[in-house]
This record gives sequence, C-alpha cells and structure tokens, in this order.
Amino acid sequence: MSEDEISSAGEALRQAMLDALREIETRIAGDAITPGDVHLARRAAKRARALARLAPADLATLARNTRTTVDRARRALGQARDADVRAATLGALKPRLGDAAHDRLVRLARGASDGEQTRADRPALREDIAALIRDWRLCEARGSRDDIVDAAGTTYRRMWRRAKRARDGKSEALHRWRAAVVAFEYQADFLARFAPDMQRVARDADRLRKHLGKINDLDELAGYIEDRAAHDDDREAARHLARASATRRKRLLARALAIAEPLLARKPAQWLKDVRRSCAR
Repeated sequence: MSEDEISSAGEALRQAMLDALREIETRIAGDAITPGDVHLARRAAKRARALARLAPADLATLARNTRTTVDRARRALGQARDADVRAATLGALKPRLGDAAHDRLVRLARGASDGEQTRADRPALREDIAALIRDWRLCEARGSRDDIVDAAGTTYRRMWRRAKRARDGKSEALHRWRAAVVAFEYQADFLARFAPDMQRVARDADRLRKHLGKINDLDELAGYIEDRAAHDDDREAARHLARASATRRKRLLARALAIAEPLLARKPAQWLKDVRRSCAR
C-alpha cells in the first residue's frame, strides 16, 4: 500500500472524528439545549467512540482519552434524556396498560428533575470536547486502510459472538450485544467510503440497533419502576407493566434476530476477507 493510500485513510478517519466531536460541541454550546440537541450530541458521542476504536496504535493514548471523555459526556447528557425515554416507552404501551395503571406509572417514571445537573456539567464538557478537537487537529494522520478494516473486523467479531449469547433474550446479554452493534454501525458507515456496499450493512446495523434499543428501553423502564414501587398500588401497576411489556418485547426480539441473521451470516474471518477484497477494488 502506498504512502498516499495510508495518508488518505488516516486523514479520512481524523476528519470523521473531528466531525463527530464538533457535532457534540455544537449541540451543547447553547444556554438551553433541546431534547433533540441532547439526542444528537449523544449519537455523535457514540460515533466518536466507535471511530476511536479504528485509530492506529501510535494514537492509542488519544483514542483511549477520546473514549473516556465522550463516554462521560454521553452519560451526563443522558440524565436529561432518560425521563423522556421512559415517558415515550410508556406512551407506546398505554393501549395495553389502561388509563389508571398508565397514569400511576407515569408518576413513578417521572423521577427527579436533573436539568440543573446537566446545565452545571456542560461548561466542563465543552472544555473537554474542545481539548479533544485540538488534539485530533494536531495529531499526525496515520493508519492504513488495512489496519482500519482489521479494527472493524474486531468489532464485527465481538458483535457476532455477543449475538450468540443474546439469543435467549436475557437483558444483560442483549445490552452488551447492542453496544457492539452501535460501534459496528458507525464503523461500517465510515468504511463505506472505501467499500460502497458497506452502506447497506450500516443501514441494517442501524435497524438492528433500533430494535435492540427499544428492548433496552423496556428493560430500563421496568427496573426503574421496580426500584420505586413502594406501595401496593405501585406494585400492581408494575405488574401491569410487566404484562404489557412482555408481548412487545417478544415481538421486538424476534424482529431483531431476523435482521441479524443476514447481517451476521458470515463468520468473522470470512467477513474480514470479503471487506478487504471490496476495499481493494
């Protein structure tokens, strides 16, 4: 592989990383940020984390710092989003819950307002993201296309293995699988600039992520309600929630597994060979 090809791949990765970090910076810059800003900032943080996994070995320290920083940003911003997700999940379940159970669950799910905490965190978050942008702008753009594909192959292998462990539908296994799917989605999207057929792969991974995300939202809601169900009426509402969630969760899992079947049809070694071949065309 020529020096130009190495430089081009490394520069593409650096620019993609800078785009993701600047998206976070832009979304949290205002005095008041909307739920849409929070959602897009968290998505950009996940994209930056996935791209950092593709960084070459000589940028290992910067990549590790990037993952740590964007994870911190994502968690802090998540405080402002969790209540909205719980409310939306309950809204989707309302026809199965009935008005009385739904209204009680809404009160339990609302939780304490943490907007003040999010506002207090944002100046520090902006400083951290600005420092990362500076470091990525100044670093040497290295990393060959083959190295980047190999790193994406590691993510595919992780996703492939976790899928096998998640087939029984256990919450923890599904959560771990989803984390690998999210990383793979963004890495496949990046690889599409070298192998156009990866665009379809990224779209399929996105569909899988959404279904697994909805299952995760159901599980998170159930856990949140269970922790706060202090009275008999609360516990009865929680039982209504469990019954209403079960059918929806089963349907979502079936759809997720159906999407995953063609996406993960190739064993990791074969997937890597095919992507290398596609990128070399």
